[in-house]
Amino acid sequence: MKYGYVFKIDDAPSANVWKQSREIELLDGLKVYGLEGDFDIEEGKGEMFSKSDFLIWLSENAKQQDLE
Repeated sequence: MKYGYVFKIDDAPSANVWKQSREIELLDGLKVYGLEGDFDIEEGKGEMFSKSDFLIWLSENAKQQDLE
């Protein structure tokens, strides 16, 4: 299972299993949408990570209230 984000919610693959509470606000105010599943996304539309790498990315890039 991989985790990641897309910049536009419409770019989320239909196989995405993260359906609710998936909006993530980044430190710069940009909003992205979380993904979970066994798939890749097109280059430039977002990024996918292993679970541990995603948690590191999230802690370094998301506003703190999004992590609670």
